[in-house]
Amino acid sequence: MAGSRAALLWVSGALFLSGCAAGRNDVVLLNPGTRFESRPSDAPVVLTVGDLGRPYQEIGVLHVSGMARLGYDELSERLRNEARRVGADAVIFVRYGAENAFSLIPFFIAIPYDVLTAEGLAVRSR
Repeated sequence: MAGSRAALLWVSGALFLSGCAAGRNDVVLLNPGTRFESRPSDAPVVLTVGDLGRPYQEIGVLHVSGMARLGYDELSERLRNEARRVGADAVIFVRYGAENAFSLIPFFIAIPYDVLTAEGLAVRSR
């Protein structure tokens, strides 16, 4: 009984720590039938809070998040990486934000922490 309880605590702690460090990357494709090849890891990706100013095709909405200690520069790089993965060469209407979240260690305590977020519309120039 004591061994299984210790194992449960260990697994719960591991899940808690891994969940906090990983953050999230979500993509919602707007036209699921339209796919683009992924772009190389060093391909430039424009990030802008406004419109692109040239014709483009919408690919999808990107959302990335992570612990506040990562900073917005790291989130911008994650946003660029997700854009490359879906074949985009720009992310427009980018919004940055912060959320307060709670991580619950089962049966014990809720620990608050800040999460930074970035989202925008992935597009490919025509």
